[in-house]
Amino acid sequence: MGPHGYPVPKPAAPRTLGTLSIIFGSIVGAMSLFSLIIGKQVGAMMQTNGSQKAAFEDYMAEIHTVSMVQSGAMLVMSAALVYLGVGQRRYLRSAASASVKWGLVALVYLVAILIVQCVVVLPALDRFMEAISHGMNAQLPMGGIMKISVFFGLAFYAPFPIILMVTFRKPHILAAMDQPQLPVATVHRS
Repeated sequence: MGPHGYPVPKPAAPRTLGTLSIIFGSIVGAMSLFSLIIGKQVGAMMQTNGSQKAAFEDYMAEIHTVSMVQSGAMLVMSAALVYLGVGQRRYLRSAASASVKWGLVALVYLVAILIVQCVVVLPALDRFMEAISHGMNAQLPMGGIMKISVFFGLAFYAPFPIILMVTFRKPHILAAMDQPQLPVATVHRS
């Protein structure tokens, strides 16, 4: 209750972030599930000549395990984010502390993925691009674009865990979690 006996409205941040958590978690989870289902079948669908198809199959064989582990981990993280989003929208105190922990795990995971991309995926991509551009005078620009996209992916995913960690550590947000709020219709003014 406020200083004059009126209910204090809860901050909108947990509800807004909860909605975003559900949306982001659902989208990334669906993409990750799709990646897991499709897996290695992309090479079979390619309409290229024998050497390019063989180069692509070699590339996919090199990154297959990493891709599947990454997609599986993203699916689990996304499902957890959807679950947290429901708790955030309901102003559950447990969702506040779990959101901070999820954000920390997500940032560690993003750094791990960046390392794996630099150590496994990008060298495999270089070999693939060299194999398919063999005999051409110029390198294909797709390899450079894909390398840059690794860093853009990090820049895309990193802000949301940081926002969750910062927001759900603020004292006024924590104070609002698990606190009953009277519906506006039941408030009686004296």
